[in-house]
Formats: sequence, structure tokens, C-alpha cells
Amino acid sequence: MNFFKKNSSSVLFICFILAISSCTKQKSKLAEYGSTVEKIMRSETGAFRGYNLGDQLDSVKAKETATPVEIDEGYLYYEYKIDDTTGSYSISYNFDETGLNEIQSDIFINNADNADKLYDSFKSYFDAHYGESEVNMGYNIWTVKSEKYGDVKINLSDESADLTVDKSPSKISIWIYPDKN
Repeated sequence: MNFFKKNSSSVLFICFILAISSCTKQKSKLAEYGSTVEKIMRSETGAFRGYNLGDQLDSVKAKETATPVEIDEGYLYYEYKIDDTTGSYSISYNFDETGLNEIQSDIFINNADNADKLYDSFKSYFDAHYGESEVNMGYNIWTVKSEKYGDVKINLSDESADLTVDKSPSKISIWIYPDKN
């Protein structure tokens, strides 16, 4: 007891530091690419949002955070809002007899300047995980190996030019599919 009386300020300081450090939320590795990439990707595992090609429909449906807007025997479609000012994104998952075989996400960004930054962030993310991309017809393409499908392609494209209406949002697309060549 005498020890605590003599060193009460030190003990209080140590308790304070421990309390602060235990309350500090550790950032995910995805935060390095920005909050929008972090929100859309959700996880660094898997090809996209923690999913891998070959996953079963029920598994994907159970892990998604919303109710599907559309659902069919081999198809799930979701729509999400990024936040009130940034934009929105949609995700479609296609399944065959072996499981998830295609993922497509369209990301709509309200501010064109932010879309360029977001595109660069996604490119940096995929480069860091799969190596440098190839550029083919305006697409950044990564080829990765999959246990069930062999080579899998990840395409990243800026499709903003396809939206011709004034003040329409910018569009970034991510498409993940087996290479059937």
C-alpha cells in the first residue's frame, strides 16, 4: 500500500495510458486506400468483399449486409449507398453449378475529381495484392490463380465516358470472372 501512495501519479499515468490504448480502434489495412475502398471491399481476404469464386450462394447471401434487391437461382444483386454525398455502388454475384463464378460492381461517384482518386486507390489496392496490372483497351487487368477456376481475371475500368447525361455521376467498374480462354 505504501508503494501506491509514493507512486500514485505514476500508477495513475500508467492506468490512463492503458485505458486510452485499449479504447483506440486499430485501423484496417484497407483504410490505407481510403474510406470508400474500405467500405466497398470490406475485407482484404478473398477476391472481393471476403468472397472467392466458388463460394456458395447461401454463404454470400448470409454474409452480405443488406437484403438483395434482386435474387434468382444463380444470381444476387445488391445496391448500397456510400454516404450522403459520395455516391453509391451495386454488386451482382453470378453462380453456376460450382458456386460463385462472377462478381461485378459498379461504383457511381458524384464528383468526377473524387472518381479519379477512387480509381487510383482501387488500382493501388489491386496492384499491392496481385502485382502490376496489364492495360488492355482501357482496362487494368490482373490475372490471378483460383483453386476451382484456374486463371481468374480482375478488370478495373473507368466507364464515366459512357454516361453522357449532364451532371451524371462518374462510374468505376470492377469485374471478376474466370478466364475461359
